Amino acid sequence: MSCLSKVLFIGIDAGDKDLILKWAESGHLPNFKKLLHDSAWGVTQSPIGLYVGAIWPSFYTGVSPAKHGRYCYEQLQSNSYEVRRFSPRDVKAEPFWNELSRSGKRVAVIDVPKTFPSELKDGLHIVDWGSHDPDPDGFSVWPESMADEIQEKFSSDGMHNCNAFRVTGEEFRDFRDTLIRRIEKKTELDSYFLEQGDWDCFLTVFSESHCVGHQCWHLHDDRHQKYEASLVDVAGDPLKDVYQAIDTAIGKLIEKAGSDTHVMVFASHGMGPHYDATFMLDDILLSLEGKKPRQPKHKLAAFVTPFWKSLPLGVRRLSRPLRKKARVSLGMDKIDPTPTQLAKRKYFSIPNNDAYGGIRINLAGREPEGTITPGEEYDAVCKSLIEDLMGFVNATSGEPLVNRVIRCAELYQGENVHLLPDLLVEWNRNTPISEVHSSKTGTIYGEYKKCRTGDHLSEGLFFASGPSIVPGQINEPISVMDLAPTIASLTGVNLTGAEGKPIPAVSGAG
Repeated sequence: MSCLSKVLFIGIDAGDKDLILKWAESGHLPNFKKLLHDSAWGVTQSPIGLYVGAIWPSFYTGVSPAKHGRYCYEQLQSNSYEVRRFSPRDVKAEPFWNELSRSGKRVAVIDVPKTFPSELKDGLHIVDWGSHDPDPDGFSVWPESMADEIQEKFSSDGMHNCNAFRVTGEEFRDFRDTLIRRIEKKTELDSYFLEQGDWDCFLTVFSESHCVGHQCWHLHDDRHQKYEASLVDVAGDPLKDVYQAIDTAIGKLIEKAGSDTHVMVFASHGMGPHYDATFMLDDILLSLEGKKPRQPKHKLAAFVTPFWKSLPLGVRRLSRPLRKKARVSLGMDKIDPTPTQLAKRKYFSIPNNDAYGGIRINLAGREPEGTITPGEEYDAVCKSLIEDLMGFVNATSGEPLVNRVIRCAELYQGENVHLLPDLLVEWNRNTPISEVHSSKTGTIYGEYKKCRTGDHLSEGLFFASGPSIVPGQINEPISVMDLAPTIASLTGVNLTGAEGKPIPAVSGAG
């Protein structure tokens, strides 16, 4: 069979390594089972504490968040107390496929998350055809002239955002079926362009594992607090069904690519139950400063929420912005602090992710009205805050609330480290969290009100097979920053500027 691409990279966005290994061993994922036998494989490590928002930019730039600058879909702006959406165009390092293209390589990039179209010479870049949480610009293509052809031949399912409050088993079943149809259509799209041949590097990513993990974890995990057997009776286990569909797609693409192709499969940050206290973090910080937490309580909540959830899914989707405004107006939801309020505080929470809370110190010389001076005072505030946070317990379970608090500057070095949170709070996610307690603040109550029942874990899984690659497990964890230099090396390009290094077992580099 002819080789259609020298390198075929298949990403499984938020594919969970434990589920993949378990279902491969049981025979439910036969193509992953074959990869385990035929590939060099191992565990990958995402950027610690920042992995959710930083993983794909760290993959495609080969550098850490302290250099490329992205850690969340929303970020605090420099010299400001304003938070705004972070565009892929704001990433401060370039994707490795740009360098491949400048080196004369023919490259196709399809739905790698959190990118914008690169003007690849003799190449193809499709963005957000079928991604999890697509960016506001939505579907776009380089060359632009191909957009109409792609839409005509491979129209997506129209599910631009998978987040929604699904209530009935039928709604979850329909959601699963939509994801499976999208996997099948993505496989057709990939196959169409792969068959054009003569690619040096062909990259594609399936995002459906990400969508189903967030929305349907409680249907997979019978220990989850929202597990309902009646829902499972109708919808089954959507995670297994979606993973099996992705497994089938992987098999088809690998077979089509040809036996001389170097194949790399990457399942990124995994999934587990959505237990955390990020939604309570700013209340905790306010309490530690001796201020009153912003904890809304309104008797209408007991009526409005069940009524809204009883509406058909389509109506709920259309009414979501109105519902949010209504809940704030009625005092049912907290109002985000204003820049003026943040300017008067010692520290405050900033967007990061749910598994790790992010804290910003109001540092003089960095923030517009910083209250904490750099040096000794800053260090003392960090130390005291870490001690206070470690003193909290989950009031329901009695377990410590926090596993550890990390100073970002001790993990990351780079010219944009000042953009990152000062502290990262790793929650103890063994059990649900709704009441937290410390001797310093007393008990603080909170309620997680979003629709996700699954959330991310830091480790992923990596497979590489092809000419001269010796199968077997790689014992040391692989940084996601190592993947881009490895891919580049397989095309004969030395990726300049990357912090990551080619993986010896794959690239042959000693």
